[in-house]
Formats: sequence, structure tokens, C-alpha cells
Amino acid sequence: MDLLESLNPEQRAAVEHPGGPLLVVAGAGSGKTRVLTARVARLLREGVPPRGILAFTFTNRAAREMRARIEGAVGAAARELWVGTFHATCVRILRREAATAGLPRDFAIYDREDQEGVLRGLVRRLELPESAYRTGTVLGRISDAKNALVTPAEFERAAASPYERRIAELYGLYREELRRNGALDFDDLIAESVLLLRDHPEVAERYGRRFEHVLVDEYQDTNHAQFRLVHALAAVHGNVFVVGDDDQSIYGWRGADLSNVLDFEQAFPGAAILRLEQNYRSTGNILRAANAVIEHNRARKGKTLWCDREDGARLRFLLAADEADEAAEVRRFLEERRRRGARLEEAAVLYRTNAQSRALEVELRQHQIPYEVVGGVSFYQRREVKDLLAYLRVVLNPADAVAFWRVWNTPRRGLGPAVRAGVESTMRSRGGGPEEALRALVAEGALARAAAQGATRLLEVLDGLRSHLEEPVDVLLMRLIEGSGYLRHLEGLGEEDLADRRANVEELVAAAGAFAAARASGAPREGEDEAGTGTLADFLAETALLTDADRLAEGVDRVLLLTAHNAKGLEFDAVVLAGLEEGLLPHASSLDDEADLEEERRLFYVALTRARDEVLLTAAALRRRYGALGSAGDGQVSRFVDEIPAELLERKVSPGLGWRPRGHEARSGRVGRGEVPLAGAAPRASRSDARAGAAQPVPRQGASARRALGREVYHETFGRGIVVDAEGEGADLKCTVRFASGTKKVLGRFLTGGSDGDPA
Repeated sequence: MDLLESLNPEQRAAVEHPGGPLLVVAGAGSGKTRVLTARVARLLREGVPPRGILAFTFTNRAAREMRARIEGAVGAAARELWVGTFHATCVRILRREAATAGLPRDFAIYDREDQEGVLRGLVRRLELPESAYRTGTVLGRISDAKNALVTPAEFERAAASPYERRIAELYGLYREELRRNGALDFDDLIAESVLLLRDHPEVAERYGRRFEHVLVDEYQDTNHAQFRLVHALAAVHGNVFVVGDDDQSIYGWRGADLSNVLDFEQAFPGAAILRLEQNYRSTGNILRAANAVIEHNRARKGKTLWCDREDGARLRFLLAADEADEAAEVRRFLEERRRRGARLEEAAVLYRTNAQSRALEVELRQHQIPYEVVGGVSFYQRREVKDLLAYLRVVLNPADAVAFWRVWNTPRRGLGPAVRAGVESTMRSRGGGPEEALRALVAEGALARAAAQGATRLLEVLDGLRSHLEEPVDVLLMRLIEGSGYLRHLEGLGEEDLADRRANVEELVAAAGAFAAARASGAPREGEDEAGTGTLADFLAETALLTDADRLAEGVDRVLLLTAHNAKGLEFDAVVLAGLEEGLLPHASSLDDEADLEEERRLFYVALTRARDEVLLTAAALRRRYGALGSAGDGQVSRFVDEIPAELLERKVSPGLGWRPRGHEARSGRVGRGEVPLAGAAPRASRSDARAGAAQPVPRQGASARRALGREVYHETFGRGIVVDAEGEGADLKCTVRFASGTKKVLGRFLTGGSDGDPA
């Protein structure tokens, strides 16, 4: 069948674009993957060599799907394409250009836990208060700097306070420590690639001429560093083809820059714009509801989704008494679908924060409804999995101090704090990494007998594995498990979840076996240096870059529980969106900032457009937060519910709760059709804790702008910050606070700082 035969006119126009920069504004469910696939296949059929095409995706799952579709259209030539995530593609570039970039070829990739370990050590070395220099806050600030391509020296020059100068110092030391360990973190993968192309024009020219066409999926999620990478790679030919939806830009909190879409024509002069507005997923009522909500946003290119499907059922909204009642209603909704013959896997329950899954899990477990939580502890973050991978990291890169210290006494080998102090002293006096220092102490007879025996056993395990690096990864992993006695170590811990931990070890071996089998067949995978090589470095890169969303099992009949952010890119027959209260969605941190509020609205829009046929929206009059009962968001249902036209929404209120719509002035400055308070009859006590009363954060009356200025404060979401501006007093106090993640406007009642809990 001809590639263009199944495309609508707008999709066809995108696929047939003659060249030069093109932005395809692709609405939810509009067939963007089909367009990208057809575009690549058309280029191949027109004679562009596979090695001349580079396609960026945002998940490994999307990369696999795109490659499979292209291979189905054009055959084995698709295997030579570079199709992968930004991080996986940058790993390939940096491994090839390691010498030029000043990196070891087999550099380690540090995850969040590794990063926190390095930073905690630096904070202690500088004798800084850990309460003021929290790892999350400092790493967030360092991440922002890397994504903005700001060096430690530039950060220090821009520092406006002693606190910021300390952050700059930690940034510089952190960067040095990673280099000493032969490691990069996730932000480095992209930032170092951009710096490589910027500082070495001959490398940029070579890659620019190799990749005649650069394609980007989910362009609205790109940050500044990713934009610069795309811009550099497309500079030679200008053939940049990006697909994105400004209405689905929901990652601003981690650096995604919406202006990459809004200002595309300025960044790529002569750019063409095409819109894909026909939706192939949802019913007419779901699309009309989504369109009505997103039209309240100002920062958008503008489009209206439509479909050829029937209107379908109206959306449902339920106001429950508390989170337990809400969970029970969600469970009944799922059971109702089951009675109609639907499978659980065809539904998903979405929420704004991970903490909201607790009540839902309790309810589903009690009624034996299978479920899977996405976004909990990732498989590759589980202790036993990280232990075994750390061994492999040290085998490959002896300089990786984080991995070495993780496994050097696991299983126990008599290598305690005194031995570690000796190793660290040797490192300071002679240089080198911890493994090299430990070898020196063993060779010199500087260790007690028991410690020397333990150190010798560890070094024998590492040396034995290094002598078998040519073996498939699963075979190497089995050698490690046997030689280290790791399973006996797990049994000796005496933990109740031993069976689960053993199963995780077996699953890791199975994953390594699948990796080795794929390489033996020549099938490409993400994160590898060369297609089909199957080296240990390739395997470690893949495990570092995979997420649990990439590992979702197909065909398992269970309902998924996940945040709305994690649902991006997925679709289901039915979607439940729980916790629709002011303060949850939209989140409390966004209520006084127009841009943040618009991102929350886009998140609601994304959640709605995951659904094909049914949508259930829920809110709770009372919800337990931070261990106490309270009515979230000053007792108001989310404004986003009220933005759905009344004729599209079927409303239900739990017994004992009233419903009294009223007009209001939205905090964004716009007049809504009436915010819906949780009002009327007093809500009955929560079944979660009938004795607890509603708790609201109420500022002291003495809180004033004058007293707040210059104070260090703390926010539950953003961490520590400095008040740089303030206005009002008491309940109306509004503070402008410079946090690590940027400057935010926050109501004073959400800040603490003084000994009395008052920001002023």
C-alpha cells in the first residue's frame, strides 16, 4: 500500500514537505507518530541513506514503536537509522567522540541516588548545614544551570548572595567529582554534547553533514540545551522537522521551554507551520470538553481538535466526602466497566501527586482488583538490582567511586570504616581511585589479616569478571552472582521480602539475556555505541536510561495508577482523574503565577485527551495531607472542572454534601463561569479519621511585607528560598521568592521560616 494512502490532507502535506524547517503542531490523538514514520519512510524511498536520518523521541517506548513501524514500511534499512531519545543519542555521540570531549570512552551514567551520594559528601566536606543545602534543592539548581548551559564560573559571577555563591562552589566541586569518577549525570549527556559541537566546529560540521534530516518528536518538551543540540545539528542543511503540541507542554518544572514551539519561526527563519487537528482517539464530547478548557490559556499557537466519531457519553464528575469515599467510587466505576465486559487494562486512574495513590491502593487491594503503580520505585532503583549493576560499573570503570563504595563490603568482607579511612587517605596522598588505593594497601601488607582477606576476595571477583568481558552480559552477570555470593548475602539479611528480591535478581538476569539475544540477532537498541555490538557499556547505558514506563507489560489485565505527567503519550478506553481540588490540580504552587497555572491547565488537558470513550473526574471535600485532615484549596473544586461546559458534564454529589455554584474572579485574572465550592450541608467526618478536624494553614495576623523581605523561607514543594519582594499582610501576604528552581510568587501561608512558623 502507498505510504500516503492512509493519510489525511494535513498529514500528507507534512510528509511531503520539500525541505527546510517545519513545525507540525499536532494535537492529541492526531496521528503524529504515523506522520513521523511516513516522513522517514518517504525520505528513505527518495534515496536519503539511512545513516543520513536522525530522529529524536522522548521515551524509549516511542523510539521502539517508531523504528518498528518504519521497518514494517521499508524493511531492514530501518535498522541503520539513528532513532532514539535525546539522552540515548547523546550517549552514542559522546562515546564516539570521547577523546575529543575529554571523557573516558566507558564513562558511567549517574542516576539520582548516585548524584545525591556525591553531593552529600561535598556538603559534609565543606561542613555546610544539610538543612540549608538539601540535596534536592542544590541538585535542582545545578540541573537548571546545566540545562541552560551555564558553567560553574558563570553561575558564580551571577550569584546574588552568599548562599548562591556556595551553590556555585558546590556545582564546581560536584562537576570535578563526577569527572574524577569518569561519570556523567543525565543533564551532562546533553549539555556535554552541545559543548562538544560548540567548541569543536569540525565535529559539528561532520555530524551536520552526516545527518541530512533531523526530526524531533514531542518538541514542546525540549529544554534550552536540547534546542541548542537540534539547532547545531541542523545548521548545515536546515532540514529540521519537529512535531509538537504547545497545549501538551507540561514539563516546565524540569526545564522544558514552551518558547521553543511558540518562537519556532524566529529560531529557524523561513520555517513553515502545519496543524494536525483531526483526532482519531476520543469521542466528540471528550474533545469538546478538552477544547473548552484549553481555550482559557493565552500562551498557545491555537487549534481546535475535531473528530469523525460519535459524541459518546458525557463526562462524569463526582464530589466525594473524603479520599476513602473517592477511592470507593473509583473502584465501583471499574467494577461497573468489568460487568460490561471491559478489561481492567483498558482503564487508568490518574492523579496529580504520587501520594494520592495510597487510598486508591488500599481500596483496590481490599476488593481484589489487580493494579500496577507507575512511578513508584523503579525496577533499576531496587537495592539488589543497583548492587549488581554497581559491580558491573566498577568492572568497566575502576574510577567509579560511587559504585565501588556501594559494593566493596556487600556481601560483608570485614571492610569497615577504618579500612575505608585508610583507602581514602591513600587516595589523597597518591591520587587515583579507591580500587587502586585498596590494591596498594593489600600489596604493601598495610591491612589487618581479616580485612586483607576480604579485600583480596573483592579484587579477585572484579579481576575475574574483567577477564570475561567478551562473554554475553547475562553470562557475565551469572558469574558475578555466583562469584560474589550475592544470593547467600540476601538470604543472610533475614528480610521478609527475600522472595521478591531473589525474583528481581532473576529478572535482571533475564533482561541481560534479552539484551544479549537482541544483539546476537543484530537488532538495534537504545543507548548503544554501535548497532549490534552488545558490550557491557551498552547494557549499562540501556539500564541507566530505561524507566518503568518503558517496561510496562502488555496484555496484563490490571488497572494502571499513575500521575497525569506519567500518562503523557499513553491512551486508554477509560480515564479516571482523581483529586480535582484547588491546591491539588491546579497545584497550590501555581495559583499565583499565570504561566504556572496555564501549565496546570495543560496537564488537565493532557489527562482528558488520554481517554477514548469514558472520563470520570473526582474530587474530595476533605483530604488527608501532611498527616492531617483538611479541605484542600480552601474548600473549592478545581476551576478546570468548572471550565467544562455544563451540557458535557454529568455531576454527582455524595450524600451530605451540597452544591452551590457561584460566580468568581479567577486568580488568573479572568472571570470564570462560577467556581464550585464544597459547600452546603457540612461534610460528614472522613472515614479515614472521623476524629480529626479540618486543618488550614492560617498565617499570623502580624505577617507583613516589611518583615518578610530578605528572610530565608521554606516551601513544601520548592524547598528553601529567599524572599526578594512582598506585598500585603496577614492572609493577603504575597511573597516573591527566589528558589533553586527559579523565582516564584507564593502566598505567605504556604511558607515557613521563623521559629514560630511565620514567614515574617
